[in-house]
Order: sequence, then C-alpha cells, then structure tokens
Amino acid sequence: MKKNLWLFGLIASLLVTSCDTELDDSSIKFTPRLVVNSFVNSDDFFSVQVSQTIPMTDTVYPDYIENAVVLVNDGSQNYTLSYNLGLSKYVANFKPVAGKEYTVEVSVPNFSKATGRMTLPNKLNSPKSIWKNNTGLDSFGFETGTLTCFIADPQNERNYYEINLYRFDDFIQEWVIMPPTTTDPFLNQNAAKTDLGGFLLDDRTFNGGNRQFEFITSYGSAGSMYKYLVEVRSLSVEYYTYLQSLANYRKTSGLFSDPTPIYSNITNGRGICAGASIQRDTIQ
Repeated sequence: MKKNLWLFGLIASLLVTSCDTELDDSSIKFTPRLVVNSFVNSDDFFSVQVSQTIPMTDTVYPDYIENAVVLVNDGSQNYTLSYNLGLSKYVANFKPVAGKEYTVEVSVPNFSKATGRMTLPNKLNSPKSIWKNNTGLDSFGFETGTLTCFIADPQNERNYYEINLYRFDDFIQEWVIMPPTTTDPFLNQNAAKTDLGGFLLDDRTFNGGNRQFEFITSYGSAGSMYKYLVEVRSLSVEYYTYLQSLANYRKTSGLFSDPTPIYSNITNGRGICAGASIQRDTIQ
C-alpha cells in the first residue's frame, strides 16, 4: 500500500512539474509574414484584409496594414483594390463571377509578396425553402415546426455546402443565428458544425441528386408571427477545407492533445483566399 502511494505521489509531482515548465523560445527566430484573408461571395464586392503574424508571446492582435498594394487578377485583367478605413479591408468595385479563377497578390514594404488563388463556385438553383407549423411536440408537449431546405446538387463535380439558419428578432430588429436542431441521420453523423452554428457538408453521398434537410423550430416560433432566413452557401474547395480545419481544431485543442493546424492557401504568408456563392430564402 505504501509503495502504491509513493508511486502515485511521484507521478503527481512529475505532472505538476511538467505543467509548470515554460517553453524556452529564446532560440526561435521570429520572421513576420503577411496574413491575407479574402473571403468573397457572389453578393458582395471583392475584398481583402491584410495584417501580419505575431510572436507566440504577444497577446495583442496586430493592427491591420493600410499601406499594402493589393492586386486581383481574374484571368484577363488586373484590378487594384482601395483601402476602406471603415471596413479595415481593401475593396474592389466589382463582385466576383461564378466559375472564374481569381488570384490575389499583396505587396508590403519589408515583407515577402503573398499570393492566394481560388475559383468562385456556381450558385445553386434549388427549390425554395419551406416552413410548416405544428409538425411535432417537444419534451414538454409544446408544438414544434419544421423548416426544410433543399439542395439540388450539380452532377459530375464535387461540391461543398454550408447551411445556416436565422430568425428575425423583432425586439432588436436584426437577424440572429438559429442553431439548427435536426433528426436527419446524415447531418448528425457526417456534417461538421461551424462557428456560426451551421452545418458543413459535401455531396459525396448524393452527387447529382436532390436532397432535403429538415430542421426543428422550437415553441415560440410555432403558432406565432415568424420570419426565417435559410442560407445555403456553395463553397470553393479552399473555403470548405478551411472551415473543416477550424472544426477539427476545436475538437483537438484540448490540454493533452496537439491541435490540428488551420488550413492556409497563401504562398509566402498565412491566411485564406476562398469564395462562396449564396442562395438565401426568406420565409414569412
């Protein structure tokens, strides 16, 4: 018994010592690199945000870089983006076109030139989302509704999607995210959750087919005035890979595990260049 207690004490002391040991990063040479984030979609003007990497010991997020030269090429023409102080982004005067490949090039004095590339996917042509009242009961016996969205998946190509649900809050007069509750076995088993609370999925099991996904609306919406927004985003492969890496990072960022690295497709820098075509349905 005493031997077991001694062994337990030794293990505990080693754990405490290892937790208190600080990483010696004095020999690590830090070289700042550009951080380029360009999340573009079919509804908004092309935009790019630029900052820089910081040492691990820094706790303050760096300021956005305002003196960069940001060029976007669509395969036939170069565009120079202007800095928008209010948005803290470089903004173009055009919206991206589905099917086109775009190259982003960022130059800043004393930094290596950073580049990224992506192709904007085609917008879906799916049936309009619908909502039905009094389709079930919750655990307290209150009526629930069903919100159904449809995906008409194009054939002979790999496609990636993000489904987000919103409801309109009359009190604050804004759309608020509605975390989706579903009994769909495919979503529950295969789809990853995003930071917004939506679902991230690909078409590997229904390529070229028509799928519908049903979500449960809680009591308080059923039987009363309601207004919903269903957003289905067709994602570029870069966007999907990035969001998937974020979901994996959240799963593996525990105390005793090595976190999964966040995906980046920026050459000579960090960040992401990705695009989405959006189908929105407002139900009232």
